[in-house]
Amino acid sequence: MAGIDGDCGPCRIGSGRIVDGLGGAAVQHQPAGRTEPVRRSLLVGGGRRAAPAGSAEQLAAAQIAAVPQARWFTDSDSAGSVDRYVSAASGAGALGVLVLYAIPHRDCSSHSAGGFTEPGQYRAWVRQIRAGIAKRPAVVIVEPDAITAADCLSSSDQRTRLALLRDAVRTLTADSTTAVYLDGGHSRWLPPAELASRLAAVGTRSVRGFSLNVSNFYSTQEQITYGEQVSSLLGGVHYIIDTSRNGLGPAPDGALNWCDPPGRALGALPTAVTAGTHSDAYLWIKRPGESDGACHRGERRPDCGSGVTPPGSWNAGSPDAAGPLRHSHPGRRG
Repeated sequence: MAGIDGDCGPCRIGSGRIVDGLGGAAVQHQPAGRTEPVRRSLLVGGGRRAAPAGSAEQLAAAQIAAVPQARWFTDSDSAGSVDRYVSAASGAGALGVLVLYAIPHRDCSSHSAGGFTEPGQYRAWVRQIRAGIAKRPAVVIVEPDAITAADCLSSSDQRTRLALLRDAVRTLTADSTTAVYLDGGHSRWLPPAELASRLAAVGTRSVRGFSLNVSNFYSTQEQITYGEQVSSLLGGVHYIIDTSRNGLGPAPDGALNWCDPPGRALGALPTAVTAGTHSDAYLWIKRPGESDGACHRGERRPDCGSGVTPPGSWNAGSPDAAGPLRHSHPGRRG
């Protein structure tokens, strides 16, 4: 990841708070010898255009690249790509963290539309994911937003989605070495009782728990408060929190305030030492410099022109804390 790539050429970089964020006082490290269900993940990825040697952006990129981050798998991935990732993780003495993001009607055909078109395709793909993991230790986060955003679907499609999620859980948890977390959105999406009900409808007996704040910016403490409320309704189910971009909390309320908001910062480093009784870990699930897609708010980014950052490109123009590395995996988060 030690590089930047974008459509607007060499944009101005502001990297100070990235470096500061990595050394923040909130970061805790796992004590030696402590056994945790979630250890460290393996960074996979890289920029396409190297930053100038010795530059501020190269320093920021190198520091971010050294932090373990999750790997997202979509309908273009197969058992082979999963195997390569998990093998690399095992070879590095790390625990791979996989995010599955290919369910039909993903994001209700909005900013992060995509995924498979047929339920049978998705079921077959989940089995490829399991085959690629091949009974090796791994963490799998199942379909960000699929449960919380299901209201946009027809009644028939909601039933299909529920069936697909249940099937994915049964398939992936058949291997005891796979820790599965169903995505639960964030603290300002559904009331605790509603999220607990939806998680229970999919089934929480065999999963490790649920994930919170994926690709979002809400504070860790807010997620812990919410997570503990949901956990208590589910008999003590555990959860993980995405802290990759929540160092300064969310942007002010406004249209599309979740999409590439300025002025954000990195959160706590990945760790299994948390402040929540049932919180397994803080993880960087969303890569902190990834764009959330084409926001279409009409603003102009420094030196970049239109302000439209298409999914799949580096957005290096934003002066906020995550701006120097905003490599897109499209992700709307409520």
